[in-house]
Amino acid sequence: MSQVRIIPLDAAHNIARTAVGAKAVSLVRMSRVGLPVPPGFCILGAAFREHLEENDLIIRIESAMEELSTASPMARKSLLPDVRQAITEAPLADVLRKEIESHYRMLRADRVAVRSSATVEDLPGHSFAGQYDTYLGVADLAGCVEAIKKCWASLWTERAYDYRERNGFDHLSADMAVIVQGLVPAEASGVLFTADPVTGRSDRLIIEACFGMGEALVSGKVTPDRFVLSKRDLRVLSRSVSEKTIQSVLDDAGGVREQAVDPNRSNTPCINETIARRLGALAKKTEAAFGSPQDMEWAVKGAEIFFLQSRPITTLPAAKSWEDQQVWTNANTGEVLPDVVTPMSWAMANRLVTAMFGSIFGSIGLDFGDHPLIGQIAGRAYFNLNTMAGALRNFPGLRSMNITQVFGGEQGQMGNLSQLEIPEEDIPDLGFSLPGMILRMPGFLFRVLTHSPKKGERFIAEMRRKTDELQEIDLHSLSEDDLVAYHRRIIDEILDNVQAITFAAMGMLYFTNLDKPCRDWLGDTEGTFANRLLAGMGGMDSAEAGLDLWRMTVMAHEYPAVEAAILSGDDWESTRRGIADTPGGEAFLASWDQFIATHGHHTRGELELLNARWSETPDYILDMVRTYLSGLGQTDPLEHHSRRARERAELTRQCQQRLRNPIKRALFNFYLRRAQRGSLARENLKSMAIRYWAAMRFILLELGERLVARGALACRDDIFFLSLEELDPVRRGEAGFKVREVIAARRAEHERNLVITPPKVIVGRFDPDNFVPDAVEETAELLAGLAVSPGVVTGQARVILRANTDEQVLAGEILVAPFTDPGWTPYFLPAAAIVMDQGGLLSHGSIVAREYGIPAVVNVGPATKIIQTGQTIQVDGNSGVVRILR
Repeated sequence: MSQVRIIPLDAAHNIARTAVGAKAVSLVRMSRVGLPVPPGFCILGAAFREHLEENDLIIRIESAMEELSTASPMARKSLLPDVRQAITEAPLADVLRKEIESHYRMLRADRVAVRSSATVEDLPGHSFAGQYDTYLGVADLAGCVEAIKKCWASLWTERAYDYRERNGFDHLSADMAVIVQGLVPAEASGVLFTADPVTGRSDRLIIEACFGMGEALVSGKVTPDRFVLSKRDLRVLSRSVSEKTIQSVLDDAGGVREQAVDPNRSNTPCINETIARRLGALAKKTEAAFGSPQDMEWAVKGAEIFFLQSRPITTLPAAKSWEDQQVWTNANTGEVLPDVVTPMSWAMANRLVTAMFGSIFGSIGLDFGDHPLIGQIAGRAYFNLNTMAGALRNFPGLRSMNITQVFGGEQGQMGNLSQLEIPEEDIPDLGFSLPGMILRMPGFLFRVLTHSPKKGERFIAEMRRKTDELQEIDLHSLSEDDLVAYHRRIIDEILDNVQAITFAAMGMLYFTNLDKPCRDWLGDTEGTFANRLLAGMGGMDSAEAGLDLWRMTVMAHEYPAVEAAILSGDDWESTRRGIADTPGGEAFLASWDQFIATHGHHTRGELELLNARWSETPDYILDMVRTYLSGLGQTDPLEHHSRRARERAELTRQCQQRLRNPIKRALFNFYLRRAQRGSLARENLKSMAIRYWAAMRFILLELGERLVARGALACRDDIFFLSLEELDPVRRGEAGFKVREVIAARRAEHERNLVITPPKVIVGRFDPDNFVPDAVEETAELLAGLAVSPGVVTGQARVILRANTDEQVLAGEILVAPFTDPGWTPYFLPAAAIVMDQGGLLSHGSIVAREYGIPAVVNVGPATKIIQTGQTIQVDGNSGVVRILR
C-alpha cells in the first residue's frame, strides 16, 4: 500500500476510507451512483505520512505536541505556525512530485480545486466539517503542489488542534489525504440539505444558492436564495430571492476574489425552478444510496450540474410535532366567541364554522380533510392560520386579503396572508387542483352571481319566519323526545343554511370593491368615503336594537308617570307593576314587549349558549333605559342617525357627479348598492342565526330542568358542559362516565381558563403556566389602529370590559371596549366615539358605528389596558389614531 500514493477518483472505490478520507470516499460514492462529479485524483494519507518521515518532521511534531500540552494560549499561537511552516517548506520527494505532475496533466483543467480530506473526519458523534483548508482557482502545477502541502499543514491550525483536543483524538495518528479536481467555473453554487437542518423535517429538500463560487455563501457574506422542495414529488413549496451585492469569482492570478453583482441582476434568482428540481432529484438519489440525510455542495455552469461534496447531517434536530408547527390567531373569533367556550357551544360552533368554510372553499375544490379550521387555546376559540393560509392562497381574489384590515384581532405582525410568517412546509396541502378549479368555476361564479342582496333579503325573511315559529312553541308542554327532535331540527336547519355565508362573503367583497374606486377615482386619500357611504342606512337589526331602545326611552319620557315609575322602581317585575296602571303605561309595556320579541335574542358573547339573553335579563334592559333617560337633552341618537343618512345621500350625489365617465359611474353605483345591501344582509343574517342559537339555549335549559328533577344534573346550566354527543346518553341514563364528576371537573377547568388571557397569536403549543402575555406599553400617549367610521371627537373615556354589567356609558363619553358584538349595541347610543382593542373594517362594531355615524377606531391593541376611565382622549376616525391628552 505504501507504493500507492495517488489514485484517480473514479478508481478509488476499493480504497479504505482511512487512506483517502471521508470527503474523497463521498465523491467516489457520488460518482458511482451516477452523480456528476468533477474529475480528479486523490493523494492518499500515506503520502502525507511519507512526507513527514522523509523530512524528519515526525520527531519535530512530537516535540511540539509535548510543548503544546502545557503551553498557554499565547504560546500555541507561535508553536502551531512553526509546525505548519515546517510542513510547507519541506520539499516533496521526487517520485511523489512526478506522480502529482502526471495526474495533474491528465486532468487537462484550466484551474483546479485542492481540498483537504482528513482521514479521521466525521466519526460518529463528531463533525470535522470546515476544519481544514481548501484552495480554489489553482492555475499551475507549482501552485497545485503548494496547495497540497498547505492542506497537509491545515491539520495544525488552531481550530483543528483545539477540536481534536476537545474531543479526545490522537493528534499524531491524524493523517491528511488531499483531493485535486478540475474546478467548475460556477455561474451559481450553493448547498443542499436532504432534510431541514433547522426543523428536522425529513420530507423537505432545502436548497440555498448564490451567484458565482460558493465562498461568499460559506463565509456568510451573502444571503442566499432559498428553495424548499417537497421530497415526495420535487414540487417547489417556497422560494425566496435575496438581494445580492457581491459574488465570488476567479481572478486572473488563479485565486478567488469578490466582485460586485450587476445591479440589474441583484434581485434575479440564481437558479430557476427546473435546476432546483434537478438538484433535488440527484440529492434524493444520493440520500437513498448513502442511507442518511446529506449536506451537499453543488455548482452550476450553464445547464450542467456538478456536486462537489456530500457529508452526513450529524446534528439533525428532532422534527417538530404537528402541534409545534401550528399558528393560531383569535382574529374574528375573539369577537364572536370572546370567552372560554363551554363544551356544548364548542360542539355547535365547530360544526358551524367547518360547514360554512367547507361550503365556500369546497366550491372550488379545496378539501380541508383533517386540517382544523378552529381549535381551542385555554378554552377559547382560535383560528388555525396554517389551514386558513392554505385555503386563501388558492381562493380567487383572496390571496392578498389583509387579515388585519378585514377581520381585525391585532394581527398586525401577520400582515398580508400571502406573506405569513409560516414556513411553506407547515402550510397544509388542501388538495387544490387548478384543472379542478377551472371545471368548478362556472358553478362557483353562478353561485356568487345568483346570491344577490335581494335574494339574501328573501332568505333572511324566511329565516325570520322559521325562528318566529320556534318562539311560539310551548317548551314545557313537550316531551323529552320532542325537545330533542326540535333541538336536532334547529341544528339541521343551521347546517343546511350555511349557504348564507355566501351573502355575508359578498357583502365583505363589495365593501372592499367600493373602497378602491373611492380612493382611485375620487381622491379619497384618507379612505373615509366608503365608511360614510354606509352610514345611516336603516334596517340593520343590531343597530335598530339600540335605536328601538332609545325610542322606548323617549316614549317613557313623554309620560311623566311612566318615567317616574322607571326611575323609582327596583327590579323589572316591580317596575312593571308600577307602570301598568299609569297613563301611557299600556303603550310603553307594548313597546317593551315588542322590543323583547324583536331583539331579546341578543346578548354579549352570543354564540356561547351558557350566556343568558336579553329576554332573560330584563333588569339589564331597564338599567339601560334609566341611563338613556339621564342623557335625554344631551344627545339625540335618532336625529344623529337621520343626519348621517342625509349626509350619506349628499355624499353619494357628489360622488356620482364627479364621476363623469359613465362606465366608472355605473361601476360605482353597482358597488355602492351591493356594499350597502350586502352589509345589511351580513348583519341581519348573523342576527337570524343568533335567534336560532337562542332557541337552542331554551330547549337545552328545558332539558336541563328535567335532568335536574331526576338527579342527573346538579343544576340546569350543567347541560352546557356536556358535548353534543354526550347529550342523548346522559338523558337516557346510559352515559359511560360519572356525569356529575365530569361536569364538575369541566366547570373547574372553565374557571381556571377564565383567569388566563392568552396572546392574540400563538405559535406552537400553548403552555398556560408558562407563556408571555402580549406586551402593553402602559405609558403610551398615541395609539394607532384602523379607522372604520370617520370623524374627530375629544371627550372623557369610559372603559368597559364586559357588557351586561352595571357600568354604563354616559352621554358624550367615549366607549373603550375590548371588542363589541350586538350585546354591546346599547352602549353605542350615548357614546360620542368608539375605541376597540379588536375589530376590522367589517366587524360588528365597525358596521354599527358607521350606521350610527359615530367616529370609531378599532384594532387599537391593548387600549383597554392603557386608557383609564375619566381620561380625556381624542379619537380620530379619519386617520385611525387615538391620543391620550390627560
